[in-house]
Amino acid sequence: MSDTELPPSLSICGNEKIAKEILSRIWGKRGVFTCTVANTLTSTIPGISDAGDTPELTIFTPAADAELLVLGRTVCMKGIPINPGGIPTPATLTKAAMELSGMPLFIVDGGCRVKPNLPCIEMGGECGNYVTSGEAVSNVREVFENGKILGEMLSHGSDFIVVSESCAGGTTTALAVLLAMGVVKENLVSSSSPNNPREFKTKTVMEGLKAAGIGIGDLADDPLKAI
Repeated sequence: MSDTELPPSLSICGNEKIAKEILSRIWGKRGVFTCTVANTLTSTIPGISDAGDTPELTIFTPAADAELLVLGRTVCMKGIPINPGGIPTPATLTKAAMELSGMPLFIVDGGCRVKPNLPCIEMGGECGNYVTSGEAVSNVREVFENGKILGEMLSHGSDFIVVSESCAGGTTTALAVLLAMGVVKENLVSSSSPNNPREFKTKTVMEGLKAAGIGIGDLADDPLKAI
């Protein structure tokens, strides 16, 4: 691929320079796609996540996304995940991209309450507790080390790895980790909802940090403890 030529099927939105830099590193090379699915009870807090038609259904979203990617249909629930406004899961776009790319696809179970009905790579994780508990994730070190091993395994047969995830409530838990590490001082995370409940997410996360006895930036040098 030249510096300026793209096939008709591709267009660039946003920072063209960065996009072309990424494309130049992977163009024509062998890639592998991974999607890590997991659950956190945080997603069931009413108003915190729109990654499901109801708070209760958010627990099914990661498994349903995985099934849609691999099977082309959902098994764990009827229909595909939608938000309360009827917007379909982004996994529909990922499914189309996977069919066009032809890349190998692996589903990684990072800790699901509802398991996908298909073979998954098991990481030894568990469904996360409410972030307000102050200690929502267990056996962090084990899952992290397993992730390193999996990355090394996949790297032997590919030139690059695409890492993706589906975890309802993930932006709220990410905010908690980023604040604990001091990477951000305020809520800068996105949302599956067009109307991001920033104030509510911040209030929820601060409740969890208080329960853990952690201030903003206290764990700047200990990311695993932050998680």
